[in-house]
Amino acid sequence: MKAVKVQADGTVKLPSEIRRRFPSRSELLVWTEGDTIVLKRLRPVRATEFAERTPAPEVSLATIAAEVHRMRRAKRGMGA
Repeated sequence: MKAVKVQADGTVKLPSEIRRRFPSRSELLVWTEGDTIVLKRLRPVRATEFAERTPAPEVSLATIAAEVHRMRRAKRGMGA
């Protein structure tokens, strides 16, 4: 455990042994619990993982995959 400082601009430099555990450019979810700051790495969910979580069998994997592709195209600015 190491102490770190919050800089004037709000940044915090993580110790190198912690940074090594995360790929470069990782996205982190941040929240507080009392006086504790919690960081959790976000990772993309694969369509198959999403399909496995879907309780209703009426949503096909093909439908989910099509929606994922539509959202990705929209995010890239290519329209739906």
